[in-house]
Amino acid sequence: MAGGEDATAPGTAWHDLGDAAELPDEKLHGRLVAGVRLCYGRSGERFFAIDDTCPHAGGSLTEGMLDGDLVICPLHAYAFESATGRCLDEPSCSVRAFPVRVEGGTLQVRL
Repeated sequence: MAGGEDATAPGTAWHDLGDAAELPDEKLHGRLVAGVRLCYGRSGERFFAIDDTCPHAGGSLTEGMLDGDLVICPLHAYAFESATGRCLDEPSCSVRAFPVRVEGGTLQVRL
């Protein structure tokens, strides 16, 4: 169920994002956690968390859309892999992906 295991330099603290069962499928959510603005969600049974800001033009990925396993930026439609943060349109614009897990029914992210 966890995704985002390819995070670069993740921290060691786990932070709660909410009840995993109540997180709607195919909907993006945004939240500031420990000073990091996150875009997170679920695609089927897989959860993910990535940086919220698109490096290309500064758009909030949370305001974009989730298309299967891809997060689509609302400004120029750049596609990011939700599990890795890799930008398919311009690899230099990739974002960080963070480890996530479900612990006791609560979705958590490691920062």
